[in-house]
Amino acid sequence: MGSLSIRGGAVGTGALGARGRTAVLPLALLVAAGALLLVGSPAQAQPRPSALADPAANMPRTGAMDKACGARPGPACQLAIVGAIDHARAAEGVGRLTLPPHYDSLSAADQLLVLTNLERVARGLPGFTRLSAKLDGLADKAARSNSDPLGPAGTTWGSNWAGGEASALLADYDWMYDDGPGSPNLDCPSASVSGCWDHRRNILGDYGPHPSMGAAATTVRGVTSMAELLSSAPAETLGYLART
Repeated sequence: MGSLSIRGGAVGTGALGARGRTAVLPLALLVAAGALLLVGSPAQAQPRPSALADPAANMPRTGAMDKACGARPGPACQLAIVGAIDHARAAEGVGRLTLPPHYDSLSAADQLLVLTNLERVARGLPGFTRLSAKLDGLADKAARSNSDPLGPAGTTWGSNWAGGEASALLADYDWMYDDGPGSPNLDCPSASVSGCWDHRRNILGDYGPHPSMGAAATTVRGVTSMAELLSSAPAETLGYLART
């Protein structure tokens, strides 16, 4: 699992630290124009309400995942996580996860972009066309301080952070499928708390027809720290990076 736990600015010890935050400011939605696509194109289909709803039950990590990912993440770990994701998706009526052929050669930040796109497009939502230099910088700053990124003023945005994850794929699993009551989500100590499924809601949030994204992964005191920032910020303010 992990060794870092953070909530409300306090640092302690625990299995996994993960938080999510969404901020919607009262300005008109602005959209980011995209050109270079990393994975597919923005989805044109309308999202199905059932696919966007919170899952009926939390899906804890499987024993196969813990065994395969306990030491060093590799092919067996990836296979176990994808299998668990497919099982969770089947319960939601969503198709299987298929990673692109070049996935393993990507940086962890680019993998977060790919995985977020795959989760969104599978549910009829527009994908993120590329990573933004500005949003990457905000995500990196947050990852280095083990906290959620803060989005640009005047935009709709959501952000996720996780510490102690063995890989971007495992972070995606925890944010999307192991984020409800009984999960490592520090904002979900019980089923009655509004923070349950916040990470998932951020990933599947509405950021306009051409949403923008930033991501970062680093190591803090020997523990992995990953962050992603999802936004409706306009393209001209973001300084997009060309990723292939």
